[in-house]
Amino acid sequence: MKGWIALDIDGTITADKYSVPGPVVSYLSELQSKGWNLAIATGRSCAFALKVLSTFDFPYRLLVQNGSAVLEMPSKKLIYRRYLSADSIALMEKAFEGIEGNFLVYSGIENGGKCYYRPDRLSKEQREYVTRLEERESEAACPVETFKALRDFPLIKCFGSADEMARLANRLRQIGIFQVAHIRDPFEEKGQLLLVTDRLASKGDTLREMMLQEGRGEKVIAAGDDENDKSLLEQADVKIAMPQAPEVLKEKADLIAPPVSELGIITALKWAIHDAS
Repeated sequence: MKGWIALDIDGTITADKYSVPGPVVSYLSELQSKGWNLAIATGRSCAFALKVLSTFDFPYRLLVQNGSAVLEMPSKKLIYRRYLSADSIALMEKAFEGIEGNFLVYSGIENGGKCYYRPDRLSKEQREYVTRLEERESEAACPVETFKALRDFPLIKCFGSADEMARLANRLRQIGIFQVAHIRDPFEEKGQLLLVTDRLASKGDTLREMMLQEGRGEKVIAAGDDENDKSLLEQADVKIAMPQAPEVLKEKADLIAPPVSELGIITALKWAIHDAS
């Protein structure tokens, strides 16, 4: 094994959000055949990630829901999970005091990957958001009166204005049991998301776990374009940020890739593999 290449999806290997360009798929397949372990790390659920990765017919590890679970591909075997407990719901409720709306709770692949929400806690605009989410992500959005039936789950998603999400993120981080990623919503103009997972469930934490299990190899390369990719880059020897990435990510990067619309990840990976010391 030569090492690991860990890549975000949206804004890193795809621009249209629903398919990965053929040249990128071919290049990643070539790298895998030459001895590189590939890890695709995303905030997406399993079903929504697989939609965009449908042309990947080679072995790789799929880190879904911000690193809460790992599937061995293409078998879709669940090989790792780190979930939130039911106790986290009460803490989320407390953090939401004074903030409009509510949150979505995602189940894992072993429970159908459903998205649970409480309609009575959402505004009309927020309920419309959930409808759009279900349409594009093929999620089974399940309206419920209470979350009490949920035992453990990989991810809580919050959505709203930038100011509200920043305030909520600060409250959640102070609690100390959550990993909180504040990112742009790739599907909603001006939308902001919080991806809330177990404190040890991040893209980077889970990549490290995979390397402990399977070996690290000679070099680790990682690429991303938003705050939830920061932990991923921290595990890498060569760190790649996309041009639209926030400054906090660019500051960590060894190089800035050309735009994803120009297949920039191919150029960046070639440099990282062949020219980086």
